[in-house]
Amino acid sequence: MAAASSALRKTVFRVATVTGTGALGWAYLQRLPKAQDDHRLSWRECLFTRLYTTFVAPVVMQTDAETAHNLTLRAGELLQACRLLLEPSRSNLPLDWLLRPAAAHPASPGPSLRQELFDGRLVFDTPVGIAAGFDKNALLVPLYRLGFLQLGFAEVGSVSAEPAMGNDRPRCWRIPSDQAVINCMGLNNEGAESVAARLKSFSHVADGSPIGVNIAKTHNPSIVGPAAIEDFVQSFKVLAPLADFVVLNVSCPNTVEGKTFEEPSALADLLSAVARQKQAMQWERPPPPVLVKLMATPDSDAGRACQRQLLAVIEDSQLVDGLVISNTIKNPEAPLSRAGREEADQIGKGGVSGKVIHSRSVAAIRSAFEATGGRLPIIGVGGTDSAEAAYEKIRAGASLVEVYTGLVYKGPGLVTDIQAGTESLQTIASVCSLSGFPSLRSHVLWGFAPDQFGKPLLAFGSCANQPAKE
Repeated sequence: MAAASSALRKTVFRVATVTGTGALGWAYLQRLPKAQDDHRLSWRECLFTRLYTTFVAPVVMQTDAETAHNLTLRAGELLQACRLLLEPSRSNLPLDWLLRPAAAHPASPGPSLRQELFDGRLVFDTPVGIAAGFDKNALLVPLYRLGFLQLGFAEVGSVSAEPAMGNDRPRCWRIPSDQAVINCMGLNNEGAESVAARLKSFSHVADGSPIGVNIAKTHNPSIVGPAAIEDFVQSFKVLAPLADFVVLNVSCPNTVEGKTFEEPSALADLLSAVARQKQAMQWERPPPPVLVKLMATPDSDAGRACQRQLLAVIEDSQLVDGLVISNTIKNPEAPLSRAGREEADQIGKGGVSGKVIHSRSVAAIRSAFEATGGRLPIIGVGGTDSAEAAYEKIRAGASLVEVYTGLVYKGPGLVTDIQAGTESLQTIASVCSLSGFPSLRSHVLWGFAPDQFGKPLLAFGSCANQPAKE
């Protein structure tokens, strides 16, 4: 009997070993470069992504979307607690690769990707950050500050002046056939005062990746007109002193009333009020840059004309330092597959994010860059699920990019997958440096294409009058 049991254990162990080894080998081979210029240069990061999509994602997809999101935040808080315990340590610990990424990746990503934006007020070591919506209540700020997943920055929120429960559940759905998410969360958050208290409690971890705070109007249909503007101003007053940059979310479609400030006169009134509040405040440090988050207008003459009207108001305000493009788009406007459209129609109202809005986001970034002449740095967001997608946004005019929905389908390895793709950007940037363009920002201004490895597209402004530098 004992011999039979021992033999059975050995058999199970061998089968598990062979199966596990085969799975790892298959995952690795699937991520090997298919062409010489393929961006997938770091097998470890890309292997993590492949393992997530193969083994973890199918399990995650069986869990309610909001429940899975909350569990992710809880896991992040646990990791953050461990990370903060290790912060005084400088020794090489067994879990340094997870808890102290800088110890596992001591090499700098390179000066070519390091950017000083907003007149040098903020420095971004890498152009990839995490978008608002992932961490509404700023729970994981120390983790972002300390370089978790090599994030270049993070945007928390949206946060409103008053706490809000949001819409009734269910209020978040996945559309796996299109790698999309539909959310009708209703701006649930703990409120400006609570988030401000948490940010103050994290003040001992002040250095590191910049942290932006996204603020929006409280989800309350009775707060309209001047009261809605005062609601925004109150959030700015409480949170701006604690943020590295502030994003005014004027385009959220997920409230009961469905109204936004994306109407020129309403936007002008809001920006004037925020500007007055900013001027009246006593700042202990230089005021943070203020950005405006816009929805991606349709890629049509009418859509671009609407965007130009808003951009004219933004530039006239003398308040805004940059743009975030784009927010989610309304469900009926999303270019979903037939299966995805059937699911979305059953869900009804909500904002769509993910791969399906990438093209519209890129078009909106490009038209905004052209309309402003590159005077306002742009954070590109919406369907950034690969290094290629990030490249396309940068080529369109974005200085930085953000990820969120892509994490649902590709896991945390997506960030490092995109970072692996920056090796191609470094190649481009090295050519830029030889040609007199040493930074990623100049790469944006000249519109370099990754497949041209440094040859200007001659697309913007005076660049069209200059010869290409081979």
